[in-house]
Amino acid sequence: MSFESNVFINCPFDIEYTPLLRPLVFTTIYLDLTPHLSQTISSSNIRINQIKTHIKSCKYGIHDLSRSKAMSKDELPRFNMPYELGLDVGASEYGGTRLKTKKILILETERYHYQKVISDIAGQDISSHDDNPQTLVKRVRDWFSNNSDNNVVPSSEIWTAYNQFIDDLSNSLAANFTPEEIQEMPIGDYIKFAKDWIAEFKA
Repeated sequence: MSFESNVFINCPFDIEYTPLLRPLVFTTIYLDLTPHLSQTISSSNIRINQIKTHIKSCKYGIHDLSRSKAMSKDELPRFNMPYELGLDVGASEYGGTRLKTKKILILETERYHYQKVISDIAGQDISSHDDNPQTLVKRVRDWFSNNSDNNVVPSSEIWTAYNQFIDDLSNSLAANFTPEEIQEMPIGDYIKFAKDWIAEFKA
């Protein structure tokens, strides 16, 4: 797909983040954009090389820093997501002409939290989702409305379609997959199902 419609998504891939990851990915596809995540490239590649490939091929970057802080007592913060954000910002600052057109959205749980922790990100587009999937859909949709030439539909339409898709997906897979397998399906499989369903839904 074209650089102009590619979206690099930098976020956790653990099961706790799935309720946010799935509507995030669905929203980008529904807006006729193509999500790129490091888990969708062959595991034979070194992860950092995957990430750099995605960053160079995507006009848009969405970075959710909400899980970068320690989530429980004695847990270390996860710095890979701020690190990947830094790579994306660097590409937009120091890359060639095309990379200088990049647009970056930073997501967090609490409003202004990361502006206090990482003062250098002030001036970037930052939105909070409160760990609420519907709020996340609205924030992402509104950001693309301001930063994309695509025909952006109301967030209520995306949210309704997403919930219908999840119901249809669960029902269609129930005969062959356990609920756990559906919940833990690889993101690459989820993207394929979402693309096919949205194409039929919009037809």
